[in-house]
Amino acid sequence: MFKLNKIFVSFILTLILLSSVVFATDEMTVLSSPEISNIVVEDSATSSTSQVKNINEDLYIYNTDSYTLSDIVYANIFASAKKFVTNPRNNGGIVYGNLFLISNEVVIGSDVTYSESKDKNNNFLINSINSKSKIYGNVYALSDIVTIESGSEIYGDLYIVATQVNIEPNVVIHGNLFVTASEVNLNGQIKLSAYINSKDVNMNLYSYIDKDLYLNSQNATLYGVINRNAFLTIDNALTTMSDFKVNQDLKVIFAKDFTFSGKVSGNAKINAKNLGFKNEASNMCSIRGNLDYATATNMEIPNGIVAGEISNSKYIEISSNKISVSSLILKLFTLLIYVFAVVFLSKWVAPKALEKLPKFNVSGVLISLGIGLASMFVVLVIFIFLCLSGVGVSLAFCTIAGYLFLFGLAIPLFLNRIAEIIKLNLNLYIKLLIVTFVFYLISLIPVLGSLVVFISMFIGIGQILVGLFKKNK
Repeated sequence: MFKLNKIFVSFILTLILLSSVVFATDEMTVLSSPEISNIVVEDSATSSTSQVKNINEDLYIYNTDSYTLSDIVYANIFASAKKFVTNPRNNGGIVYGNLFLISNEVVIGSDVTYSESKDKNNNFLINSINSKSKIYGNVYALSDIVTIESGSEIYGDLYIVATQVNIEPNVVIHGNLFVTASEVNLNGQIKLSAYINSKDVNMNLYSYIDKDLYLNSQNATLYGVINRNAFLTIDNALTTMSDFKVNQDLKVIFAKDFTFSGKVSGNAKINAKNLGFKNEASNMCSIRGNLDYATATNMEIPNGIVAGEISNSKYIEISSNKISVSSLILKLFTLLIYVFAVVFLSKWVAPKALEKLPKFNVSGVLISLGIGLASMFVVLVIFIFLCLSGVGVSLAFCTIAGYLFLFGLAIPLFLNRIAEIIKLNLNLYIKLLIVTFVFYLISLIPVLGSLVVFISMFIGIGQILVGLFKKNK
């Protein structure tokens, strides 16, 4: 389940990156200069003592191992470097646009002085924040390690796909947090909601989420405050500590082992194989609303924990190897809407283009498959060439966006072609309904289903490219 979710979120993040570059509105780019330039950085790093510069155009960073941003950028930054660091020590490290990062290590830096005192978890307390980085747009990061240092502020949303994510104390993210990672250490403040998909999650003492938490993890240890609701799906161990607080409702969709401590101001609905309660002498765990719980074995809730009513439901084992009938029906319904929407729109917007698609026979299918597979490598070569030649990174992302658009058309138009050649005395859309249903059933077959979907997609792309070539010719 985790691997599938990680692939899905990675794909969504890629689409967000592309759409932000290609489809940015005037409102989003109001701080950018109309003139855009490519800046190739070859120095190993930017000195932290250099004079702060004001940059009024989009900044492109590549061909470098390490880059330190010590300037003020009034536009967007597109960076590809082994290590990217923002340095605020000379009043720099400020970005008014969006920050796009592909890097082994990302550090949104700050200058902090620690005191000699320690908190209850034996960590040194912050005495003062001397300077901090500020990102006024969104941050999109594809990296191995991402660290947001104490005091740094991100005024937009934060999107991360990484191996490890560290958000330190006093960090403020004014937007939403979207993370897919192997390990997440959250110790800052999220002004909106947090959507976290990670193998291991540690929500530490100073964490604060002003709206909702959506967490999908294998193991999670949670401190801090969630101001509204928490929705948790944990494959293995879930532990909430005495300083954990949910100001509205807690819903544990599944946990193998759930040790509950802390406070829930609203209702709690818990589905856990094993459920335990842990009280501390000075901090009793409590649920002020109602509790609806389900466990694999019968158990009694200790007195004094639940202020409202207690009810017991049927325990449901949720596993990545088990697929519910309702989810299958929902996926089929979604596929049908997607296929019919694309076919309807294509016939309405470009009916003549559909007539240009090649004949659906053995030779035509093989040619389309070959062209579809080759197109993937051609687009990759074009993308790399545009990025490295200085022609324009934006144009390179436009190419990828166009190719992703073809991906969206490929399978619906492929299924429509099959429906057109089926010799049954039925309405075309009835035949399309049957073909889509059969295709969906085949896609559920392990290994074979994935192979069929892969081949169908590239046959569809090949057919579209052949049709475009004929139209242009």
